[in-house]
Amino acid sequence: MNNIFTYNKIYKAYLDCRENKRNTASALEFEWNLEENLFQLEEELQNKTYQLDRSICFVVTDPSPREIFASTFKDRVVHHILVNKIEKAGEKSFVYDSYACRKGKGTHKAAERLQDFIRKATNNYNKKAYYLQLDVLGFFMNINHNILYTILKKLILKQEKSYQWKKDILWLGKKIIYHNPTKNYIKKSKKQKFDLIPPRKSLFNKKSNKGLPIGNYSSQFFANLYLNQLDHFIKRNLKQKYYLRYVDDFLIIDKNKKYLRSLIKKINKFLKQTLDLDLNYKKTKLKDVKEGIDFLGYITKSNYVLVRKRIINNLKQKLHNFKKIKQTNLKRMQSTVNSYLGHFSHANSYKLRKSIYENGLGKFKKYFEIDSNYSALRLKC
Repeated sequence: MNNIFTYNKIYKAYLDCRENKRNTASALEFEWNLEENLFQLEEELQNKTYQLDRSICFVVTDPSPREIFASTFKDRVVHHILVNKIEKAGEKSFVYDSYACRKGKGTHKAAERLQDFIRKATNNYNKKAYYLQLDVLGFFMNINHNILYTILKKLILKQEKSYQWKKDILWLGKKIIYHNPTKNYIKKSKKQKFDLIPPRKSLFNKKSNKGLPIGNYSSQFFANLYLNQLDHFIKRNLKQKYYLRYVDDFLIIDKNKKYLRSLIKKINKFLKQTLDLDLNYKKTKLKDVKEGIDFLGYITKSNYVLVRKRIINNLKQKLHNFKKIKQTNLKRMQSTVNSYLGHFSHANSYKLRKSIYENGLGKFKKYFEIDSNYSALRLKC
């Protein structure tokens, strides 16, 4: 009953994994002999002979240059197996106001919570309040494997599970945490793109006991588990009520600006001593909330929210690119625009959304219609 490496559990992880990755070459290859591959994976996990495969390394440039190590579909299934078994335990330990990669959370919930915090901290906009916004320096590249595994081990040993369950989870967790993708990979981007990445943001320049690949399903969970230590420190030790975090970008709202400034050293000391991390002081902000808070693609002010200009410009550039293509994929264009309209709809952006439809689509407007709130495009029949 406590065996985590059964065929049924592996098959469930496969179903979870294929929701977003089904049409990739790696997924198609895995599904070509699906049953055989699942049985083989079950055998490898049960016998502890499983080894992670070679990753594909490439660079994405939107919104900024990032190095991605994409795991094979088989390894992604294994990531899901692990997270499926420990996610519930992690959720019980996470604070409410951590919003990245968690069910029922996300950027829009975080933006709504931020508005609520501003309203409460300013006593319905009648008093002054300030915000302290902080960022961890090269977060994913500087996660310490030893510290992360210790945190995971502490979480797992607390669970009321069998000895074998704990042993299997810790074996698989250790296998994934300590895996170094730079030892076995295929490069898919040109050298010019890799040159855009600062050395501090690359796994190729990190110590062997540091760094997690960005984008892996397991990395997202481990990031929350790692910074959960910070969340509890700020909430319990520093007793900050108006605090929220999205990945490594976090902020605190308080009425006392001087007190907020005093927290910077305390937080950096905690990060350094407990998690082997540092604050990115270049991104530190301490301002009046009336000036607006640039967070998660929005500029949040006391009583309204604006879409960040960079996000608007990104959409304009993508629309421009669509217009240059001779045979534009209208469904893909619809999906892209709707993604942005969905983001915009959580801000005070009715005129912006209307302008996107009326003016931004250009010659392609004739192929689409839009709902009354200008929040979703539909292809005309």
